[in-house]
Order: sequence, then structure tokens, then C-alpha cells
Amino acid sequence: MSKRLVHLVDDDDAVRRSLARLLVLIGYAVKEYASGAELLEQADSLAGGCVLLDLNMPDADGLAVYQALRDRSIKVPVAMITGDGATADLSIAGVAGVLHKPFARAELESLLGRLFASQAGSNDR
Repeated sequence: MSKRLVHLVDDDDAVRRSLARLLVLIGYAVKEYASGAELLEQADSLAGGCVLLDLNMPDADGLAVYQALRDRSIKVPVAMITGDGATADLSIAGVAGVLHKPFARAELESLLGRLFASQAGSNDR
């Protein structure tokens, strides 16, 4: 069985690399993106994975990128990573989950489990 793929979007190179290493350590394949625009350029290849998306990025914030995916009818589970506490808009927008920096490994594993489980459930319909 192949590893489940996480598309990781964060403009901070150090954070992105560190999180990518952790994801690989816990058994995921990872594709890294330095910006939302970079992710959107390859949006048609996201099927079968999930997206961890930094909420606060300079080129386009995570919600704008999330909305662009939805506008293109790309249905992939998306969770936001944020360092601030403002998450009310995220649940309204339909984001599948939120990780607040700093987060524990167990929180990351739990969130990814939910994202992939929701994807499997939607494939059964």
C-alpha cells in the first residue's frame, strides 16, 4: 500500500521543512509548496491526498487558496495551520480542521486521521 499524500503549504521555509520531516517520520508522503499560488498551479493533481495549508501567507491567505480550490470544484480535504486564535470563519467556510501552532504530534496525527477518513467516506458515496 502506498503512503498517503499530504500537500503541505507554508511560506516559512523552516516551518515547512520541519513539518515535512515530521510527516515523513509518522508515515506520510509529502509534497511541499512555498505558496498558495504554487499549490494552485498543480491543483488538478491533488486528488487522493489532503492539504495542510498555512492560514497567514503573504501572496494569498489560506482561505483565499481554499476558496480557489472550491471554485475549481477540487474536492480534497483541507486543514489550516495557524498561529493566531481567529478560527470562527474557518468552520463557516467548511475547512475540515485547524491546527494551532505550536501543536503536538498527536494533534497532527489525529487531524490527518480525520482528513483521510472523511475522504474515504466521501469516496463511498
